[in-house]
Amino acid sequence: MPVNPDLTQSPEEINDAIRAFLAARRGRMLSGEERRAYERLRAEWLVAVRAGARAAVSSSSCAGAQ
Repeated sequence: MPVNPDLTQSPEEINDAIRAFLAARRGRMLSGEERRAYERLRAEWLVAVRAGARAAVSSSSCAGAQ
């Protein structure tokens, strides 16, 4: 599944979107389309988390080089 994350959103913002998405469905089972939308949000969240982890490692590596 290709993911085109909005890199301006933090993992926290995407997590909030996931929570709102699920809360709007009030615990009922997701339709096929809703499931795909949920999976897309989860994939975007994972990309954002990994990007943040890479940025943190890069900045700590640069700080150690000074």
